[in-house]
Amino acid sequence: MYTAEDIRYLIQPVPQQVKAGRGKDLKILPTSKFTLTAPEADCGPVKTAKEDLVKFLTLHCGEDCFAEKGISITLELSDEAPKKMKRPEEGYRLKVTAKGITVTGFGESGLFYGVTSLLQICVFDCLGAQIPAVEVLDWPDCPFRSFKEECRYGSNVMEKQDWLDMIDDLASKKYNHLQIGLYGCWKMQYDKKVAWYLYLPLKEYPQLETPQTVKYYSPAENKWYNYETLPPIYRDNFFGELVRYGKQKGITVFPLINSYGHNILFPSKVPATAPIDENGNPSKTGFCTSSEETYKLLFSIYDQLIDEYLLPNDVRIISVGLDEVFDEPGVDPEDPYKVYSPWCQCEKCRGQDRADLFLNHAVKVITYLKNKGMTSIMMSNDMVTRESKHIGFIGKRFQEIMEQAGLTDSLLFGWWAYQDQKVKFDATNKVTPNDYKLRSISSPWNGYYIWSLLTNPMRNVQLQAEHNHNAKLGEGMQTYSMWSKSYDRIHDCASDYTWNYQGTGTVDDVTKRYVKRHFAPLYKEALHAYNLIDWITEESPQKLDKENPENSTISNYDMLRNHLSYYTHCYFSNIRDSYPRRFPGCLMEHLLTYRYPYTRNLYSVAAMAKEALAIFRKAANTAGCDKAMADRMAYEVHNYLVMAEDALALFEIYDLTQAGDQKEIAPIARARQNARLALMTEFQKVKTLWEARGAGLRNQSVWMQMFADIANYIENTDEPQLDLIDIRPIMSQEHWMLR
Repeated sequence: MYTAEDIRYLIQPVPQQVKAGRGKDLKILPTSKFTLTAPEADCGPVKTAKEDLVKFLTLHCGEDCFAEKGISITLELSDEAPKKMKRPEEGYRLKVTAKGITVTGFGESGLFYGVTSLLQICVFDCLGAQIPAVEVLDWPDCPFRSFKEECRYGSNVMEKQDWLDMIDDLASKKYNHLQIGLYGCWKMQYDKKVAWYLYLPLKEYPQLETPQTVKYYSPAENKWYNYETLPPIYRDNFFGELVRYGKQKGITVFPLINSYGHNILFPSKVPATAPIDENGNPSKTGFCTSSEETYKLLFSIYDQLIDEYLLPNDVRIISVGLDEVFDEPGVDPEDPYKVYSPWCQCEKCRGQDRADLFLNHAVKVITYLKNKGMTSIMMSNDMVTRESKHIGFIGKRFQEIMEQAGLTDSLLFGWWAYQDQKVKFDATNKVTPNDYKLRSISSPWNGYYIWSLLTNPMRNVQLQAEHNHNAKLGEGMQTYSMWSKSYDRIHDCASDYTWNYQGTGTVDDVTKRYVKRHFAPLYKEALHAYNLIDWITEESPQKLDKENPENSTISNYDMLRNHLSYYTHCYFSNIRDSYPRRFPGCLMEHLLTYRYPYTRNLYSVAAMAKEALAIFRKAANTAGCDKAMADRMAYEVHNYLVMAEDALALFEIYDLTQAGDQKEIAPIARARQNARLALMTEFQKVKTLWEARGAGLRNQSVWMQMFADIANYIENTDEPQLDLIDIRPIMSQEHWMLR
């Protein structure tokens, strides 16, 4: 017999009201027949709700499971929602008795969510299912429950089906918005190339495209990959299909076009839009906001998106970014150390200060989009609400100008901050949404670094949820960014807090519900494994004492993400060292300075990872556990283990280089090469192809080939003189290719 609490654990996100029925549960056998009554619909969430239910029942009970006399299942729409519902159009009632099932939606999305919850409590095994007698009355707190998929590693190689899978997953968690980054840029990383992304073929600028480089070693195929490809979403031009598909699932898919910062492609390839420096030369980042060509470019993109994809699908939301408008090095492969400015100093712009340039540009693009029919125009808060060395503090001026321009009804202000610790979070958010009369959303992150390692930013999600809950004009949250099933628990956390803030409880409560849903037969052990993950990746206070290094305290999060992940070292650094950077030399110089505290943390991480690995591998072979998720989590904790053991091996190799006889290095390096190969093989078994192509296996390949090069050098040199601080003289062609 299920209790109300049992049922609350099964439904995602956590429902508002659950009342256990007094009668018997509904039993369904593989031979059961059903009589289904449902509203007619040619498209939209109502049609999808029926299709999802039919697909589910035929999967478990056969293609012929529908008959005139069977278990009654009624799907219905009603205009008579209970008064307590905040958002009745997304609310539903689910009632299960021993005689049948009724799902009542008080709007089209509500019916879809009701069926989604029904399927979540139908737990089938080979004998059938016992659906608990229950009445669920449910609705969301927030009107805006969004995920942002950045234009970055992963989305740059996702095929259409991968995008559809992401939308399906978000819909199952009752998200109702998905922002897709269609244009954005970062400074140089791999291959001495600027990291720029354009996911929409531009009709008026067909010359603008952004080929992506894919490089990695595949242990499964014993093959190196090294090729360029256009992003599939650009190549096949299927953004419009994603918008239409989202509508069927109750998800509004909308675009982000970075419209000032994160903008290197446009000024580089369309020089008439580029800001001009003090010497009269075009810059490589930003816009000249006095140039008609700038707005010809931007407005043509907005027009194409709005006229072809958004308004025809009744989508009236768009994002323009306007975040991180910075001076930057690393944006010109010909002169990577040169710092370029986004702030124009042409004859027309020269007399304006940077704040005016920013504010006038913001008003111009937001006004244009409002006049095009956009009712929600999203921008980020950082340039406005934080003290900036670039433009100072412009918060109150921004508020006044938005009011004077009549834009406050259309502007949707996104507050982002990614700290886990409340002290740091509050320091970043010295002002809050309640200091402004602006519609707002909060923007936590999900961990982002899907190509490096799994982290747990759920405390950041909780802090941002509190931020939104306390905001007078808070409309919800948008989680940033890079979707992967490995981040499933964090995505559940964000959906919980936006659907039912009070009912969600703490992040520990979220984890308990998550483990109960996916690993019920091994609940205690799996819960411990997730606690181990959280300790392994904890963002704790860190203090580096160069005078007394042994007194330093190290944050595991900082150690794993910022130092042991190769991705961090692939970024261009304006330190005049080398590019590509000396790796692992740049890493070793830091680790050796604080060797004692790092060694302590590395052994701790390795021990916890081994314990968690054993639990997830057991779960993968335990009936009733989610095998696919267990396999993924086994890989993620195995990754922590290999990262820690590789770093400890580097210490050992370094000591041998200092001792004189280096021949003992070879077996250590070869063992670490094989450990990485085993990890990469596991990656290919449990993760998707797009995750492998999207820098995931490239970063692993760098570590693998580094150890292979060291082993090969030692084995094939009579008197090796390995310098671990600079291994460039012994790097193989494959290693240089990866770097």
